[in-house]
Amino acid sequence: MKLAQEKININIKIAERTYPLLVLPEDEAKVRAAVDHVNSTLKDLMSKYDGRDMQDYMTMYILLMMSQQLNATPTTAPDFSWLHQSLQELEQNLDHLLS
Repeated sequence: MKLAQEKININIKIAERTYPLLVLPEDEAKVRAAVDHVNSTLKDLMSKYDGRDMQDYMTMYILLMMSQQLNATPTTAPDFSWLHQSLQELEQNLDHLLS
């Protein structure tokens, strides 16, 4: 049985606002990298477009990210061979136990 890992408190800052988060230690670097990406993109949007307030730039950011996500095409199909193998082994074990 795997024990639940303790989460850590971190503070992140997006668009000059600080947010407290609870994250797993192994996810902290990913979260901080995501925050850096958001802030960098917001800064770029602010330098290129006129907006009334930060909500305008956040909306632009969300639209940009969703457009990229929807236009992304998977390069390869997911590999589920490991799952197929595991299911075959499970079936063999069950057959052996039930016979």
